[in-house]
Amino acid sequence: MNKNIIRIVAGICLCISINSCNNLLELDPSDALSEEKIFSSVAQFERGVLGCYSTYHPEYNLLIGSVMSDECRLDSQNNGVNGFGNLLQRWVYSSEDDVLYKAWKDNYATIYSINLLLENAVKVPVHNEEQREKFRSLIAELHGLRALLHFDLHRNFGASDADPNEVTIPYITNTDVNKKPGRISLTEFYQNIWKDLNSAGDIQHQVNFRLQNNAVLALEARVALYQKNYSLAAEKATALIKLYPLEDAERYDKIWKDNNNSEVIFQLKRTNDNDLRPNTLWQNYSTGRMYFRPSHKLMSMYDETDVRLQNFGKEEGDDIISKYPGNDYSDRINDVKVFRVSEMYLIRAEANFFMGKNQEALQDINTLRTKRDEMVEPINTVSLDGIMKERYMELSYEGHRYYDLKRLQWSVTRNPEDLFSPSDVSVLQPSDKAYILPVPLKETMANPNL
Repeated sequence: MNKNIIRIVAGICLCISINSCNNLLELDPSDALSEEKIFSSVAQFERGVLGCYSTYHPEYNLLIGSVMSDECRLDSQNNGVNGFGNLLQRWVYSSEDDVLYKAWKDNYATIYSINLLLENAVKVPVHNEEQREKFRSLIAELHGLRALLHFDLHRNFGASDADPNEVTIPYITNTDVNKKPGRISLTEFYQNIWKDLNSAGDIQHQVNFRLQNNAVLALEARVALYQKNYSLAAEKATALIKLYPLEDAERYDKIWKDNNNSEVIFQLKRTNDNDLRPNTLWQNYSTGRMYFRPSHKLMSMYDETDVRLQNFGKEEGDDIISKYPGNDYSDRINDVKVFRVSEMYLIRAEANFFMGKNQEALQDINTLRTKRDEMVEPINTVSLDGIMKERYMELSYEGHRYYDLKRLQWSVTRNPEDLFSPSDVSVLQPSDKAYILPVPLKETMANPNL
């Protein structure tokens, strides 16, 4: 692993305060904690754990999952050498792409911080049973975070899960910066991720801005689906479906305005202090420059009565992405939704389909469809194409589409009107070089084993 990414930084863990009214995490980057102080008590150790969230940026998955697929079209303002994600969108990127490097760097930097905490946890004094339970919960939370970060890296830089003999990214569980780990098999990767997930099963807190037990369940459902363990995926998804309601059309918009968390299993708090947040992926608010617009292909999927059409707007006569429209205080800030219960319905539908339980799969798809469009007619048959269409419509701009196509080894197909130039390629096939994202060049230069 590149030492530039996982070197020790004195202020790796940030002081976190928790608002007594609504348990929102507020990061104060100026109040860094020394390593010695982090391990001086359970309370300080918790501040170190919370500091790991400050470098976790699932926004890169939102961006890559959208621009690499058929969810976006490139705006004319986002062209040339100063473009943002434009080469990824046109499938002409290289291993030096800045977005790819940041997605790699930030995740492994956070993994390093987690490993540092886990390796030194033995130093933390525990004085009573209450502290002992709290400490065990924090250790479980770290294991869950480590699994989540590795899975995000795998989705970006690993091979397709369609072939179990393929390889993926290293799974790092230590702080040895001198090691040069190579890629590992998917079998070994999933063994590691389930080991961490099995150690993440007893988290005390219920704050949904931190990883908690239900978020671990959601990650397990997602991992099991990718791994094609369909019975386990359905089991985990069902446990969450029993706990979280699907909102109707009247309350759906409040999810994206941060006024309604009933569907949200896990999200990350974002403020003006966060340079990267969901709203900033599609346009630059300081300059007014538009980066990406919704694809005509995606927008054509919705009926006029579908509540999800409100995820698109108009600006200067053209369509814009407005799934994250801002909150009551700012039109530029929204929290990142990492897991929602609608994904669990779609996971269970796909799992049941592959297990031959077509009626159960059909029921879940119709349940979701009628919640999003009260005028829609229920469908009578279910297919994998149909389930993928529902995932496309429901989870757009949430970091799924490219990864869904990749795990099934399906081509990415864009409509002609969604191409930036008539000379652009409209189909990205699994055999194409650009189909699998490369490990960033800086990393392979430092570690040829990658």
